[in-house]
Amino acid sequence: MIQKLLSLLCCFIVGISFAQKKAITHDDYDLWKYINGTKVSDKGKLVVFSTITSTKRGDGYLEIYDTETQQKATYFNGYKSAITKNEKFVIFQQKATYATKRAEKKEKTKKEDQQKDVLYIYDASNNTLYDSILRVKKYSLPKKNSDYLVIEKFKNKKDSIKGDSLPAWKNNYALIYNLKTKRRDTIFDIKDVAVPEHGTTFYYTTKDKKNDKKAKGVYAYNLISKSMKVIDTLLYDYKKLNVNKLGNQLTFIAERDSVKTDSVPFKLFLYKENKLKLLVENEETRLGTKETLSDNSGPFFSEDGKRLYFYSKLKSEHKKDTTLLDDEIPQVDVWNWQDKITQPRQKAQEESLKEDTRFYYFDTETQKYVQLRGDTLESVSLDRKYAKKYILGYDSKPYQLETWTIPWKHDYYVVNIATGEKRLLVKGANSALDIALNGEYAVYFDLEAKNWFSVNLETLQKHNLTKNIKVAFEREDHDTPTLARAYGSGGYDKDGSLLLYDKYDIWKVSLDGRTKPKNITKKGRRNKITFRTSRLDNENRLLASYLDGKLLLNGFNEKTKTEGIYLLDDAKPIEKIKSDSYLIFGYKKAVSTDVLVFRKENFNNYGDLYVTTDNFKTYKKISDVNPQQKEFKWGTSELVSWKAYDGTKLEGIVYKPEDFDPSKKYPMIVYFYEKSASELNYYYIPSPSASTVDFTYSVSNDYIVFVPDIVYKEGQPGKDAYNCVISGVEAMEKKGYIDSDRMALQGQSWGGYQVAYLITKTNKFKAAMAGAPVSNMTSAYGGIRWASGLSRMFQYEKTQSRIGKNLWEGFDLYVESSPLFSLPSVETPLLIMHNDNDGAVPYYQGIELFMGMRRLQKPAWLLVYNNESHNLRKTKNKQDLSIRMMQFFDHYLKDAPAPMWMTKGVPRAEKGINFGYDLDKD
Repeated sequence: MIQKLLSLLCCFIVGISFAQKKAITHDDYDLWKYINGTKVSDKGKLVVFSTITSTKRGDGYLEIYDTETQQKATYFNGYKSAITKNEKFVIFQQKATYATKRAEKKEKTKKEDQQKDVLYIYDASNNTLYDSILRVKKYSLPKKNSDYLVIEKFKNKKDSIKGDSLPAWKNNYALIYNLKTKRRDTIFDIKDVAVPEHGTTFYYTTKDKKNDKKAKGVYAYNLISKSMKVIDTLLYDYKKLNVNKLGNQLTFIAERDSVKTDSVPFKLFLYKENKLKLLVENEETRLGTKETLSDNSGPFFSEDGKRLYFYSKLKSEHKKDTTLLDDEIPQVDVWNWQDKITQPRQKAQEESLKEDTRFYYFDTETQKYVQLRGDTLESVSLDRKYAKKYILGYDSKPYQLETWTIPWKHDYYVVNIATGEKRLLVKGANSALDIALNGEYAVYFDLEAKNWFSVNLETLQKHNLTKNIKVAFEREDHDTPTLARAYGSGGYDKDGSLLLYDKYDIWKVSLDGRTKPKNITKKGRRNKITFRTSRLDNENRLLASYLDGKLLLNGFNEKTKTEGIYLLDDAKPIEKIKSDSYLIFGYKKAVSTDVLVFRKENFNNYGDLYVTTDNFKTYKKISDVNPQQKEFKWGTSELVSWKAYDGTKLEGIVYKPEDFDPSKKYPMIVYFYEKSASELNYYYIPSPSASTVDFTYSVSNDYIVFVPDIVYKEGQPGKDAYNCVISGVEAMEKKGYIDSDRMALQGQSWGGYQVAYLITKTNKFKAAMAGAPVSNMTSAYGGIRWASGLSRMFQYEKTQSRIGKNLWEGFDLYVESSPLFSLPSVETPLLIMHNDNDGAVPYYQGIELFMGMRRLQKPAWLLVYNNESHNLRKTKNKQDLSIRMMQFFDHYLKDAPAPMWMTKGVPRAEKGINFGYDLDKD
């Protein structure tokens, strides 16, 4: 009896606790923040991060954590941070409050009168602010020099300092700030700045007095002598400043005169040892009659500063007829069936296609010019860190016409850096080739051979690196009609061996193929743990990272969907942070010590920052970004499994309210895309929806959300969705807490298509919401993905849509898989979103679906967000969709009154005035 009373008392207390928590509303989204831009100082003393509200409608903060003293410093609205090399200072800007910016926008405050950023300098030794500077535009801090920074300022209108040449509020100027002494020196009329990693000299241009969009000269500033030196002021304009790492070489492009033609003549300069050298002037002598210097792609130096790379471009064969008026020039796109690149693709790639470039370098020691890319090569991959004697280039022109084939092929070449000589390396490569760590090999995965290969760049000898390994290196669960891609590479270990992934383990292979491959993680496949490396050194991005001299690994447990951190010790992964109930991600490591920052999250806990300074003997949470969450009802995520109708074992996720009562019946929203079970422990910030139902909002408001996995066979995507989703829904119904009369479907894009298909095959659902759905595969097949300009044919024949045949060979499959042709059987009210600037799924697909429903007089609504893409980008529209989607579901699943936009509509004359959110009480 006493035990029963205690149990009742416990339930009563828990009930009170839940009752005190609030359900999340659409007005609460602005409360949630996310971490942005985490930085760790070189020796690991300082960790700096900023927070931003997820909606951008609010304020954040910057936090500095000292790993030695464990002290924190927090600064309101701080962002754009940098840590000095010597760890003495943190530089950051502070922006105006969101309320201030909103008021300025509403009042249409002039740009010059708007509140500007404040720059702060934080003294890490004393845990205090060292200095501050008002009205800052941006700053440049040398990567390896901790003595100074260059600060570009907006000038106050009231200032009348001698040297002004433009209205004060337009005239940005620079401060050279000495971090040791706080001394400030001023440069007026500043335009562009080039700050080297090392050295005591930086370079800049100044604005022209009559035209502030062009530069009137190039200058050098020496920090030791605090003096300025004129480099050149004789030409019309100067642009594309670039400095080598040591700061003792500068390059730039200069415009000769103000005459504007189709091919503006430019000059390329090198400033070295206090001398200015003109590298390209007589272009016919240096580049030939068909080329001219490009100013769109700027020049730059090699890692060691011995080569100056630059671009030319082909001169146009045609000149614009300047005798014609604009209204005399026809505006027409000419589509030609023989075009290698279709007109829509040309439009999407307009910027990159604007110039047909060639690539050269000037050897600053031998004074020799070498062309690295000419007419044959479409692109070269210049790895400034690892390329020694050779670089890689490719040409896709022979295969450009066949965009319906996936993967797209390329002919790869090896280019001798010293001579520019090129040799064919791999013809028709079906995946990318990458240069190896030692610069002597290229490495790639052949999708057809299903093996990894290396090619010696000197001898062109090819080695199959994985032929004797009895596991697959291509994706084992691949289920589209194209070739399976590789699991990838983990970079190189400290011995220079290549690390390759299978589904679970990591294999160590030698590039010359002489050493027997070795499974270094061993237990991954046996324990269903996927091991992967991290590459955390930005300056050595091909190297896998180590901690305490041991290879740093993360391991994802396929059974529990959790993640742990491991160190590879004596060929055995040792778990340092257990994969209990979290995902671990966001690794940041100090360059010269073993200080490691990482993030941990699950559905209930935001991914805050943790740090270890003793190789995981201890680790500490150092951020608490969303403390307000404890005031709100949340939920739980659970893994569920069932068998599809065809016997396939499947997994999914069920999200339940925090105060879930198994004796109650809950309305359920079913969301799906393809496979999502691995996301069991994702944390979802409550936020306005770009296209999909918000899981946290839904469970906070007493919905169950079910997310089933879907597996596919070729030629029947709709049937496969039915096989997996509906079988999963029926498995959920058998659990006893789902109200079978109050279930809904929701999906976006491919998920939107599947929603539209399912409601033509079952009437189980009270409502459905489909975002950007394909409704008619026969018309969508010939459509365009407008963001990329690609024909959509490849999607049906080879990738996600999984038909596996072209329209003429598989016509019946296209019709059978298209919801449009089965709309007469639909009895489910349908909400559609399809935006008029959708770059992935043609907007008319949503229109066909809506008009079909309307013609058949079936309840349907179509939301079209103007100038919005596939997924919403503007917060105002995301907020609107979130409100309308949940009003729609609340009406059908909770018997809430329908809003006016559903019952009466919103006349175009009232657009932007009457949102139609009010509930229709009639």
